[in-house]
Amino acid sequence: MRRGAISLRARYVFPGEGPPIPDGVVAVDDGRIAWVGSARERSADLDLGNVAIIPGLVNAHTHLELSRMPGDDAPPAGGTEDEVEWIRKVALGRISGDWAPSYADNVRRNLRATIEAGTTLAADITTAGLSWGAIAEAPIRAVVFAEVLGLKRHRGLQTSGEAWRWLGTIDHEGQIAANARPGLSPHAPYSTAGWLYHNAAGSRLPLTTHLAEMPEELRLLQRRDGPLRRFLEDIGAWDDEWEPISHSPADYIRKGELRDADWLVAHGTYIDPSEFWRLRPEASTKGRRVAVAFCPRTNARFGHHAHPYRALLEKGAIVCLGTDSLASSPTLSVLDEMRFLHARDDSLSGELLLTMATLFGAWALRAEAAAGSLRPAKSADLAVVALPDRHEADPYTLLLESDLPVVATMFEGDFVAGSWLGI
Repeated sequence: MRRGAISLRARYVFPGEGPPIPDGVVAVDDGRIAWVGSARERSADLDLGNVAIIPGLVNAHTHLELSRMPGDDAPPAGGTEDEVEWIRKVALGRISGDWAPSYADNVRRNLRATIEAGTTLAADITTAGLSWGAIAEAPIRAVVFAEVLGLKRHRGLQTSGEAWRWLGTIDHEGQIAANARPGLSPHAPYSTAGWLYHNAAGSRLPLTTHLAEMPEELRLLQRRDGPLRRFLEDIGAWDDEWEPISHSPADYIRKGELRDADWLVAHGTYIDPSEFWRLRPEASTKGRRVAVAFCPRTNARFGHHAHPYRALLEKGAIVCLGTDSLASSPTLSVLDEMRFLHARDDSLSGELLLTMATLFGAWALRAEAAAGSLRPAKSADLAVVALPDRHEADPYTLLLESDLPVVATMFEGDFVAGSWLGI
């Protein structure tokens, strides 16, 4: 079904701004939302039946070039995995080059799975812009972050040089896509020298970084020892002359000129509660944005402390949801992340959970004018989710306490995925 004027009827419409609409209709015209309301007020061209129409989901943290590692199994029931050892496996796989020939194939396959899961906006971290070509041609909105890393200067120069050459190619060839923007990703405080963070902040590009992800990171910043140092020494990446920007992870995005950039913090599990206020939007300078991307299933896999998403939200911080990669998560479905989090914390309202999975992520990526909610004049980016055949007083329960899938995805008024619709 191609772009044009069409109205869709569903058992529920969840606009993302405003309450759920039972027996709702979403009208689309020329790729944009034209009207949202009750079927009592407007007839529909297509009755989708027992489904929910929700805003296109936003995956605020993913690595599309990574796949499940060979021999990788989920942690045993009741058990967790050592994250430093997991990082070692990922790093050794990269160093050996065993995965390299499959990176491009991974991107294409994972991008398709992402779209089929109802995602219409993503923040992808990639090597030297590797995923850019596939994303720029795909029916999805995205920010593509080229990763830079290295404690040793020669490694930092290598990765930043590759990233900037990619950025220069985009500028030179006029390849900035209508649906994709480039960014940079200093990998993490334990792997990335301070000068790389400062160079990235001076680029005026959107930035993302893995921050306060594990207690071993805090130990390295504070004491320069521990499992992460041993790992870095083992792979030849440790630099005896390295000094952290600060003992506090929050300073990596909020200290000095580092505040003058948009930052999307991946994880943020171990940021000190006394510093949560620094992650509020009003704590930024020059209108810059900062948000935290929480990946619930990856957090659980490594047995981390309960993520402080609730305390961050209460302090006024923006917390959105991501899947991380298939190397750490079973699927690339943000809906699966929502359901997992709901099962662990059913006190979090369905309205807020959907907002974390849509509008908050769109805001973090400066795409809220086009995406994140079903509001007239916004892009017609939406997901259709099958609903169980039962009644619930709270309609969000139908979305969250179910294992029924996304059955169709619409991007800019076109159905771009959905076997249910024969696409």
